[in-house]
Amino acid sequence: MRRSRTPVATPVVAAAVLAATFSSVSPAAASTEVDGASVRTWNEIAVTAIVSTTPPTPGPVGPLYLAYVHRAVHDAVQDLPHHASVPAAVAAAAHGVLVHYFPGQRGTLDERYAAELAAVPDGEAEDRGIAAGAQAAQTLIEDRRDDGLNGPALPLPTPGPGVWEPLPTEPPTTAAAASWLGTVEPFVLRSPSELRPGGPPALTSDRWARDFEEVKTLGSATSTVRTAAQTAAALFWADPPAVQSHRALRGWSVQESLDARETARLFALVNTASTDALIACADAKFHYDFWRPVGAIRRADTDGNPATVPDPAWSPLVPAPNFPDYPSNHACATTALATVVDALRGDRPFSLTVSSVRGTPPVEYPTTFTSAEQLIEEVGNARIWAGIHYRFSVEDGTAIGRAVGERVLCSDW
Repeated sequence: MRRSRTPVATPVVAAAVLAATFSSVSPAAASTEVDGASVRTWNEIAVTAIVSTTPPTPGPVGPLYLAYVHRAVHDAVQDLPHHASVPAAVAAAAHGVLVHYFPGQRGTLDERYAAELAAVPDGEAEDRGIAAGAQAAQTLIEDRRDDGLNGPALPLPTPGPGVWEPLPTEPPTTAAAASWLGTVEPFVLRSPSELRPGGPPALTSDRWARDFEEVKTLGSATSTVRTAAQTAAALFWADPPAVQSHRALRGWSVQESLDARETARLFALVNTASTDALIACADAKFHYDFWRPVGAIRRADTDGNPATVPDPAWSPLVPAPNFPDYPSNHACATTALATVVDALRGDRPFSLTVSSVRGTPPVEYPTTFTSAEQLIEEVGNARIWAGIHYRFSVEDGTAIGRAVGERVLCSDW
C-alpha cells in the first residue's frame, strides 16, 4: 500500500469495487489462514503499545501509529508469495513497525512476537511469511521517514476573546497536545489544509449564541436539563477513542467472518481514513485556535455578544482535552471510520457493536448501531452533552470525516 493522493473513482463506484473485492479470497490468505485472527491479535498488541507509553500518547496520534502498522500488514498479506504463512507475515510486519516506533517496548513486543511465531509450524512457509512481513515493515518505515511525526510543537496562541487557552496545570502547559499533527504528511489528502473548513461563527452572531447556549445548558457537569440517556451517551463516548473503536472493529471482523486479507484491508482502510481526517482536523484546530466551551462560558463577558451570559464556575461533564475546540476530533475520525465500514459491508445490513468500559471493577457496556448515520449522529451529540464541543464544531468535523472516508475509498489501493 503505497502513498496515493489521486482519486480514481466516485465513492459509489469505489464502494462497489471494495465490496466485490471483499467477497473474494486471495489464494495466499485462503490457503494458509481462514480467518483474520492474526491481524486482530496484532491490532490489539498495537493498541496496547500505543496506550502504554510514558508520557501518554495523545489520543489523536493513536490512529497515525495504527495506520503505520496496518498499512504494512496489508502490504505483507496482499503481496504474499505462494505457500507463505499469513500469521508469520502479519507478525513480522506489525512487530517490525512497532519496535521501530516504540523502541522502549521492544522487550514486551519481542516476547509477543516469539509467542505468535511459536504457533506457526517451522519451515519454508514460515520463513517466506517472515521475509514478506519484514520487507513490508521496512518499506513502510522508509516511506514515512521525515513525514512530520513528532515535529516541533506550535507555540500557544496569544490570549483573547474566542482564543483557546490551556487550563492551569502543574507544571504549566507550554504547548497543546500533539500540535504538530496538523503538519504531518497525509496518506491520501494532497495537504493537511486541503479540507480546511471556513471556521467558527463570528462571536457576535446568532449562531454563536445559539450553540454556546446549547452546550452551556446540556454539557454542564451539574446540568438539570440533560437527560439520563444523554448523560449515559456522553460518558459512553468518553472512552479512549482508539481503544474503543478498534475493540469494535475486531468484533466486526469476527461478526462478518472476514479472512486475513479482508481483515488487513479493513484495518488499513479505517486507520488511513481516521489518520488523514485527524491530520485535517488538527490543521484546522491550530489554524483557528478556537476556545473550548469551558473557556468561552467562563469568559463570555469578553465575546461582545449580549446573548451570551458568563458563568465563571461552569465545568463540563467530561474534562476537555488539552487542545483547541474546532473542529471535533471525534466527529472527524469516527465519521471517517463509519464511512469506510458502511462501504465495506456491501449489501449486508450495517451492524457495528461498540462498547464502553467503565467502573471498578471494569464493566463493558455494549451498544449496537444499525446505520452509519446513527453512529455519527450519536458521537456528535455526545460531545455536546459532554460539554467539550459546540454543534458547529461537530458538524464541520463530520464533513471532514465524510470527505476523507470517501477519498480513501476512491484511492488507488
